Amino acid sequence: MNFIKSAIRKYSLIKIFLFLGDFIALFVSVIITLSIEFNKSFYFRSPFYKVGQAEFYLIVSLLTLFFFRYFNLYKRKIYLTFFEQFIEIFKSVLFCSLLLIIIIFFTKSDRLDDNPRTHDILFIFTTVTTTFFYRIIFLKAFYKKSDIKNFFTRKILAIGAGKIGMDFSVNIKKSRFNYFDLVGFVDDDITKKNTTINGFPVLGQTKDLEYIIPNYNIDEIFITIESISYNNLMNLITHCKKSGNQVNLVSSHYHIVNRKFDTSEFDNLHYISISSSLITIYPLFLKSILDKILTVMMLLLLFPLLILIGILIKLGSRGSIFYKTQVIGRNGVPFIWYKFRTMKENNNQDVHQNHLEQIIKQNKSVEKLKNDPRITKIGRYLRKFSLDELPQLLNVLKGDMSLIGPRPCLPYEYNLMDDWQKRRTSVTPGITGLWQVTGRNRKDVTFNDSMVLDLYYSENQSFGLDFRILIKTIPVVLFGNGGT
Repeated sequence: MNFIKSAIRKYSLIKIFLFLGDFIALFVSVIITLSIEFNKSFYFRSPFYKVGQAEFYLIVSLLTLFFFRYFNLYKRKIYLTFFEQFIEIFKSVLFCSLLLIIIIFFTKSDRLDDNPRTHDILFIFTTVTTTFFYRIIFLKAFYKKSDIKNFFTRKILAIGAGKIGMDFSVNIKKSRFNYFDLVGFVDDDITKKNTTINGFPVLGQTKDLEYIIPNYNIDEIFITIESISYNNLMNLITHCKKSGNQVNLVSSHYHIVNRKFDTSEFDNLHYISISSSLITIYPLFLKSILDKILTVMMLLLLFPLLILIGILIKLGSRGSIFYKTQVIGRNGVPFIWYKFRTMKENNNQDVHQNHLEQIIKQNKSVEKLKNDPRITKIGRYLRKFSLDELPQLLNVLKGDMSLIGPRPCLPYEYNLMDDWQKRRTSVTPGITGLWQVTGRNRKDVTFNDSMVLDLYYSENQSFGLDFRILIKTIPVVLFGNGGT
């Protein structure tokens, strides 16, 4: 029961209804598609598996739900619109279908020889139609009823009754969605207690949260404080998490997340969901299993490339093929990190250490050293396309790393960090992560911004978020974006 309540707190009933409705609509589209020409049978054959036509469309349907998440179809700024929602539904189904067709092609499936193109086109058409009909005709009419709308309304509490808090309350009143019910404010300024801000009462101070939240049946907490240090903000977030409620932030501290990785639910009300009370089975158990399975598959697939890279490194310069060093992993525990060697042997590490020290202490943009003479010719290409990272698959197999997560840091880098920045080590480090696909080596991303991206990920781990990062990693690798 606690898990169900926690899930409803995070996702809200409207999103749960949406997800279940989409699942049913996609299942109906499979039945309609197969019923048109029931006497025909196409098969998906490969050296690894054999799947019938019905199973193929069911797989596409399940993957489509993840593309729905990727294209923001579970955000209020999309699911309560008409034209925008139709476009996103169509894109989701089309992308997923193309992905499966590409997989079939590269596995040399006999399914293509059976020419099921008419069925595939019909499936795309029925999927878009049934899903759009459910969302626009049924759900929107259902949601418009005042009693139903009140049922989905979430009671919220704002911490901080200053200018940001006042602007937040104004936007709540102006919002055309009428989804949030602002109960009031909490502020540590004792002169504001028992006053009203823009018509909303100040209910007490942060020390009173444990009494205010249950008494007013609060569903979500919004931190609306601008003048606060990162360290004090993290402590406040930790304090709010004890309530078991979803914690959101309305300030510039996490602006990099929305700027680089759109998370806003509304067009006129921008906030970041920075901490979830929901602990799912995915980060605790499933993620590790998926890491191991995908890593083994990647090592088998990339084995010829790994051998070729090793030969080129050996021919290009004297020294070992691999570069090994100690880095900081989960909970500050060190481990040995593997990479392909991209630098000349016995180079001076002080240059890199001084560069990092300036970035951290002065909060500079996270850029790598340009025209570094220590890098070999083959090393520049390996770095550009992130191929030097491939040996870290061995770290994943050992359990020191995950495929997706914050990057591990060097010991001297870790020692320079503030306490709030070190919180990024609360999760297993990864080969690629939110910072790598949104802000790596870009002038508009400061060191604090990169830490915030990692902290956001550590607080919001989910299969959906990992799926989005994985999709965004593909162009980074293929086109060498952000590499040096």
